[in-house]
Amino acid sequence: MIAAFARTFDNLFGRGEAAVTVPPLDGAFRPNRMLDEAGSRAALEGVDCLATHGDTLVASAGRVLMELGKDGHWVQRQDFGTSIVCIASLGADGLATALADGEIVIVGGPRAGQSYRIDSKATCITAMTSRNGELIVANGSATNAPGDWQKDLLERNASGSIWRIDLESGASSCIDDGLAWPAGLAIDGDVLVVAEAWRHQLVRFDPERPSSRKVVLADLPAYPGRIAPAADGFWLAMFAPRSQLVEFVLREPSYRRRMMAEVPQPYWVAPRLRSGRSFYESLQGGGVKHLGMLKPWAPTMSAGLCVRLDRAFQPRSSLQSRADGSTHGVTSAIEHQRRLFVAARGDGVIVSLPIDTIATDRGGSR
Repeated sequence: MIAAFARTFDNLFGRGEAAVTVPPLDGAFRPNRMLDEAGSRAALEGVDCLATHGDTLVASAGRVLMELGKDGHWVQRQDFGTSIVCIASLGADGLATALADGEIVIVGGPRAGQSYRIDSKATCITAMTSRNGELIVANGSATNAPGDWQKDLLERNASGSIWRIDLESGASSCIDDGLAWPAGLAIDGDVLVVAEAWRHQLVRFDPERPSSRKVVLADLPAYPGRIAPAADGFWLAMFAPRSQLVEFVLREPSYRRRMMAEVPQPYWVAPRLRSGRSFYESLQGGGVKHLGMLKPWAPTMSAGLCVRLDRAFQPRSSLQSRADGSTHGVTSAIEHQRRLFVAARGDGVIVSLPIDTIATDRGGSR
């Protein structure tokens, strides 16, 4: 009852979840061009998720699993015949590969060829991680597929869930549910940290006590995605920026319903992995300045952003591609052999740069 009254007052006064404000890019999120200025840049259409398999860096791209060769070129490793939605290292046990139909196939290691499912209706796998012989799996939505993330956001869904699979027996169980598109997972000691995209936050809880859920980082300026461990913390991929226009539309249910029913999806007022390719997209006219040039500070529905978090999951620095950049839609970031590799699905590229050259929030390098 109290929560219902609180929501009513929030809607009336435009505060809380009804606010349309978006945090500024400041502090650790100061605007920069580090992703666009990275020294190494490789085109890989459809690239989505990065992981390590032994000493090899691998990437998912559509239905194909790719690996980085010793010569620095990406080569095909395996074609699964259907879209790969997520991959995750199992250490010595191989590589977990989640497919669009919800099946999880193990590649390499002693469990090579084994397959698992968390549930027959759970087909929206967004992230995975492993611990103590278990595979932890995030299912983004109970009603939408991974590619329908814009629809899930505009529907204001919170039907995501976290599952665990015993790799020995294949048994699965739900750890927690009611999450707003869980898009990233990280193990921090005995607790689990989840990136809850639609609520713009990171939450942590003990898998044995889901009620212990606690917000560790809130009100992010973009939608958080996959989390990967780093030498001194974690890397957080943020796949699309928030905007006041989208926040306003999310609070207008009648408008959203008509827009999704009558307007083609590419032109919805919604964040995207890559924008600016059609004048029919919202805000694109406002982004063109003198001489037809797109300014870096122009309003945009897409950008490139990954964040270095410390061990307490607080932001320390970020790498960005601004409105006029060419590394938009960051879906994965991972350290490998003292370099940071960043997958930008929006522009279909993987960029990398030495870890030691990445600036911190104090202006120096790590």
